[in-house]
Amino acid sequence: MAAVPYIETHAAEGFVRASALELWNLLTDPKGLADSRDDIQEIELLEDDLGIGDVGGRTRTMLKVGRTDLMLTEETVEADRPRRLVRRALNPRVTSTSTWELEDAPGGTKVTVTSVLETQLGMIQRWAVQRGQLQRGREAIDAVRDQCEQFSVYFDKRRETLSFDI
Repeated sequence: MAAVPYIETHAAEGFVRASALELWNLLTDPKGLADSRDDIQEIELLEDDLGIGDVGGRTRTMLKVGRTDLMLTEETVEADRPRRLVRRALNPRVTSTSTWELEDAPGGTKVTVTSVLETQLGMIQRWAVQRGQLQRGREAIDAVRDQCEQFSVYFDKRRETLSFDI
């Protein structure tokens, strides 16, 4: 039986206690991003003249998920500083795109992350994947909220440190 297209979309919202510009600067800074998240071990820029905030900027990220080490290569496909950052995972079998939308809000930034996964699946694979879709949706929402809280803690610590330096 032939493979059929499969698309899965998850959207989640969170809040970060920092301005949209501060969050943008963190999301596009490999060292800051790695320092602010528990699951990121290292981020390497693959283009000498392009960063994460530049269209075409590519990175290789080493992640620790549970006991599993993962390597993720991504490319920036859209960047509208400090409002929207779209990154695509570079995988020949699966297209995974994450869109970060940042909106200033009282006390910080409202964050909306939309993840789209596109692939080709056989019928049995499709049935098995669809059974787990609801759980993955919940996990995606939890992951975004967890990342937003980690970012907030990072900014809180920076503000505390800066206030002592004055």
